[in-house]
Amino acid sequence: MGHRNAVNGRKSATSNIFEDSDEVDEFVDASDKIQYESSLDLLDTVGEAQIAFNLFLNNKFQMAEDRMRGLADKSMYHALGYSTIKFIRAMMTCERQDLEKAAEVCKDATNMISKFRAKFSITESLYRIGGQERSLTDSEMHAELCYAETLLARAILTFFSDESLTSFVRGAFRIRTCYQSYKECQRLLNSQDWENRDETVKAQFESGTRMGVGTFNLLLSTLPSRILRLLEVVGFSGDKGVGMMELHGSLALNGTLRNPMCRLVLLLWHLIASFLVGMGEPDVPLCRQILEPMLQNYPQGSIVLFLKARLFVVSGEIDNAIHYFNRSIDTQDDYRQFHHICFWELLFAHSYLQDWKRAANNAKKLLDESRWSRCVYTYLLAIMINADETAPNRLDTCRILLEKIPSIRLRIAGKSIPVEKFCERKAKRFKATGSLLFAHYEFMYFWNGFSILKSNVLLIESILKDMEEQWSRVECDDRDDQSLYFLLKAVCLRNLQRYDECEKCLLSVIDNESQLTDHFYLVPNAIFELAQLQSDLNRGEDAEALLHRARTYKGYSLETKLHFRIHSAMESLGTRTPMPQ
Repeated sequence: MGHRNAVNGRKSATSNIFEDSDEVDEFVDASDKIQYESSLDLLDTVGEAQIAFNLFLNNKFQMAEDRMRGLADKSMYHALGYSTIKFIRAMMTCERQDLEKAAEVCKDATNMISKFRAKFSITESLYRIGGQERSLTDSEMHAELCYAETLLARAILTFFSDESLTSFVRGAFRIRTCYQSYKECQRLLNSQDWENRDETVKAQFESGTRMGVGTFNLLLSTLPSRILRLLEVVGFSGDKGVGMMELHGSLALNGTLRNPMCRLVLLLWHLIASFLVGMGEPDVPLCRQILEPMLQNYPQGSIVLFLKARLFVVSGEIDNAIHYFNRSIDTQDDYRQFHHICFWELLFAHSYLQDWKRAANNAKKLLDESRWSRCVYTYLLAIMINADETAPNRLDTCRILLEKIPSIRLRIAGKSIPVEKFCERKAKRFKATGSLLFAHYEFMYFWNGFSILKSNVLLIESILKDMEEQWSRVECDDRDDQSLYFLLKAVCLRNLQRYDECEKCLLSVIDNESQLTDHFYLVPNAIFELAQLQSDLNRGEDAEALLHRARTYKGYSLETKLHFRIHSAMESLGTRTPMPQ
C-alpha cells in the first residue's frame, strides 16, 4: 500500500517535510494564510501535529497552540499536540497557573484518547490469555501510544504541582501505568501483522514507541542500583545500552512526528543531563550530526540555538557559546522564562572566562526575574561580586546579600532544597569567619564546570593560576579553606594530566578530615576524585575500592549529587553500586 498524505496537498508523513523551503515559509511565516486541516483521518491528524510542532520549534508558540486546540476534543493527535505544548510551557515557566492549566489539558487529553484505545469483550480477553487476539486497528494502536505520552506528562505535572505524599503516590502510579502502556506498544510493534498496513502508520507508531521505551530506559539507568533493583521488582527496567539503541532506532525514522523530539531527547541527554546525573561524557561528534538538520530546519528556533550554544560549551568554545545563548534570547519574547535558562548558562560561561562582572549581571537578572530560587540566585550574586576584586563596596555588598539567605530559603513539604541548604551553610560560615574563599570555583565544581572545561586546557590553566595566586596572598591556616583549595587545585591538575601533584593535593584533603569544622563534603568528594585519578591510570580495582569508600559517607552537603557521580563512575568501570548494608 502506498504512502498516505499527512495533510491534504502536503508530503507524506514519512517523507522529509522540509524538502521544499517554500512550504516551510508557508506555515511558519504566513500565519494569516494558514488553513487548518479539519480531517479526522489518522494520518491527516498526525500531519497536523507535525506542522504544529515545527511551528513551535520555530518560535511560533501561539500559532502552534491554536492549530492543535481546535480539534483537541475530537482527534487524539490534536489532543496530544495541545497537551504537549501546554506541558512544555508549564515546565519552562513553573508558574502555578501554567502548571494547573497544563494538568487540566493533559487530563482532558488522556480521557479523550482513552476512548480510542482497544476495548476487549470477555471472550476476546480469554483469547488474549490463551495467546490469541484480534488484530488492532491503526487508531487503537496509536491511541495506546498517545495515551502513554499524555499520561507521562500528567505524572510529571503531579510531582511539580503538589508535594504531598498522596500526589507522590498518584504520580508514581501514573508513571507505572505509562510504562506498561509503552511496553504494550513495544509488544504490538513486534507482534502485530504489519504487512497489509500503510507503512506510514507503522513508521509513526514505531518512532514513538522506540522513543518512549528508549527514554524510560535511559532515565532509569541513572538511578543507583539499590533503587533500580526495587523498580525491577515491580516491572521497570533501566538499561542505558537498550535506551540508546531504541532512541537511535527512532532517530533513523526521518520525517516522523517524533523524530525532532527524539533529537531533542538525545541532545538534552548528551549536552545537559550527562553532566547533572553523571560525569559529563557527551558524544560531541554525534551531537553535531544530530543538531545539523535541526539548525537547517529551525535556524531561528530559540531551543535549537540554545542547544547549539551548549554544544559549544562542552566543546570548550566559550565565546561562541555566549554568542548563541544571546541569539537564543533575542529570537523570542513569548516565553520569557526560557531566557532565564540562558541567563543561568551565561552566568557559568562568563565564570569560565573569569569575567566576574558579567557573571554577576546574569545572577542579578535571575534574581530580578526568575521565581525558581531567590536563595540560590542571591548566593550566586554574592559570590560573583566577591570574585570581582574591582567591584565597589564588595565585602559590604556580599554581607548584605548573604544575610538575606536564611529568610528566603524554601521548604517543600517540610523539606529543604539541598542546594539552598548548602547556600545557607556557606552564608553562615561567611558570617562567622568572613571567608568566601574560592566560593565561585566551588559552585562551578558542583555543577560539573571543571568536567566541561577539560576540553579547553588554556582555560583550566588560567583558573589554576588564578587560584594559586589568590592562595599565595591569603596565607590562611584554616583547614576548611585549605582543603577546598587543594580539592579544586587537584581537579585542575587531573585535567592537565599532572597526576602526581593531583594525588598529593587529594591526600592532603583526606588527611585534614578530622580537623574540618564546616566543609565535611570535601573528603567524600576528594575520595571520589582520587578514584577518578586511579581510573585514568588504568587502576580499575583501586578506583572501585575508592568509590565504595566514598559512598559510605553520609549526611554532608549535596550528597545526592556525588551519589549520582559515583553511580556513573561505577557503571563506566562495569560494576554496580552495592546495596546498602
